[in-house]
Amino acid sequence: MTRIILTRHGQTLWNIEGRVQGSLDSPLTEKGILQARSLAIRLRGEEIKHIYSSDSLRAINTAEEIRRELGLGKLSSSPALREFSFGEWEGCVWQELRETYPDIFKQWDSEPHLVTTPGGENMTLVQKRAWDFLQQIVQIHKGETVCLVTHGLTLKLLVTKALGFEVHEWAKTPWQHNTALNILEVEGEKWIPCILGDCQHLDGME
Repeated sequence: MTRIILTRHGQTLWNIEGRVQGSLDSPLTEKGILQARSLAIRLRGEEIKHIYSSDSLRAINTAEEIRRELGLGKLSSSPALREFSFGEWEGCVWQELRETYPDIFKQWDSEPHLVTTPGGENMTLVQKRAWDFLQQIVQIHKGETVCLVTHGLTLKLLVTKALGFEVHEWAKTPWQHNTALNILEVEGEKWIPCILGDCQHLDGME
């Protein structure tokens, strides 16, 4: 049996400021680093053999905390695990965008899977690139436990696919907070959820 552990990066500066990150980046906050370390400690007993990350620094830095804590070898990164690219919106404040693009956000709030952001991606494209990569990981590391660090929306779309839902059903899966933990067991084509969107390791953290 192959076990896949999926998580999101720790809190960043732009998370706090309410800015769109997407393919751009902002550094982990002190809290974000502590979140990553807390998750790493929680993962001590999971017998993780390999760790992969998005090539965005916020994900790499989160994955490095896990790698060091668990004494793993080299961290591998891939653009396939990047966050949904929001194109021209990246770096902007979400609330200001809502006021500037009311029509797009009206659709985003009801049918986000139909939205392609200006100069950016859509949910179907993001899910396909990330899922195709995840399928490769499952084939390469059969019978092992692998940890992958990605981003909020990309992670949610991966979990949605793993649970057998279509892109437009993405709201049926839990939101992925910073360092949320997901553990799934893979048997052939079957994905069995063990833990989804769990943040118990952050209990007591302000």
